[in-house]
Amino acid sequence: MSSLQIEYSKEIAKELGKIAVYLPGEHVEVGDIITFPNGKSLFGKSRPLGSFKKVTSLKKIGVEYDEPTFSNSPDSYRFSSKNVISFDVNFEGEIVKNDLSPNLNSKAKIHFSSKGAMYFLAIECDKKQLDDLASLENKINITSRRLVWEDTYLVTSITVAKKALIIQSQSKNSEILINGDLQAIKSEIGKIDSSLKLNVQKQSGDVFLKDWSKNVTVFMDLIRFEKEVFDSTYRSTKPPTNRQVFREQILLKPVKARELLID
Repeated sequence: MSSLQIEYSKEIAKELGKIAVYLPGEHVEVGDIITFPNGKSLFGKSRPLGSFKKVTSLKKIGVEYDEPTFSNSPDSYRFSSKNVISFDVNFEGEIVKNDLSPNLNSKAKIHFSSKGAMYFLAIECDKKQLDDLASLENKINITSRRLVWEDTYLVTSITVAKKALIIQSQSKNSEILINGDLQAIKSEIGKIDSSLKLNVQKQSGDVFLKDWSKNVTVFMDLIRFEKEVFDSTYRSTKPPTNRQVFREQILLKPVKARELLID
């Protein structure tokens, strides 16, 4: 199961350039501090892949910041894994392969021919994010200098879809039967909205499914906490005291989606 979580995260990073929330819709807030139990690399350092676990939050450790609001500039996203997904649609009693004409009473069968294959549809996604990260870094160093931040991440933004349908096949051969206004699957993304009606009637094979649902958190932006140690020994023309003074500082390093694709 963890390998499919990793594959889901990498697919989102590759196709959309985003860091995925897994499971889609899992509750996470801006300001949460989280870890990724399944994201360990060969060298033991974690990457933001798969499911996450909450550790604490900025509010709980006393770091104050301005609460962000949604931008009210929504975008929509759609993709399906290449060459391993096919669509059959029943349109007025006829099966038309890979031709999904808009019809409120249509039925579509989505066939997955590879383990891990995905279909992703997220409509009217809005984002809220923390601003002024330089100021935030300073506040963290003043307030929480002694905390251990290794392998933890700060959530600096979340993206929430007004409606989303997300499917990942857990087996090499699976199918989903969908009923409703199927222009959501075939039409240009800008022509569809969250008012469309879709529902999954049945499935065969082993699939992970986030049914056509409201208010699904799909992406997040992350910052990695890194500790830097400085040699702050006082230097002058006077004779040396033979005493070194070290100062630690927490640095905030934004995580790029492309980092998730490097093994």
